[in-house]
Amino acid sequence: MNKNRLSSVRIRETQKALSGKCTWALDSYTRMVGLLNHSSLPTDESLLIEPCKQVHTFFMRFAIDVVFLSSSNQVLKISSMKPWRLSPLVWNAKRVLELPVGSCSDAGLTEGAHLEFSDA
Repeated sequence: MNKNRLSSVRIRETQKALSGKCTWALDSYTRMVGLLNHSSLPTDESLLIEPCKQVHTFFMRFAIDVVFLSSSNQVLKISSMKPWRLSPLVWNAKRVLELPVGSCSDAGLTEGAHLEFSDA
């Protein structure tokens, strides 16, 4: 995943940090593999999948928080997903941010908020 962009993620309205190391999955291979080769997702890490309207946790060994984002990085939907689940299809989503489970509630992230991505 090292050929993909890295950034940090904050909630624009509160400036609360959501992830210190966000890997952008921009190519078809990295989007396809996603977090499948991970045994866990460290607390301060995340994965941004673009383009994306739906994700699954088939073959994963841990739960994640999933944030569906518009083209302006507005939060459209937040879901916590256990392994072996399929997310809803969010038609107007442009990208999906995957985080360690509990990250969204811990940071106070709500639908309608906007995320900011800064180079790490």
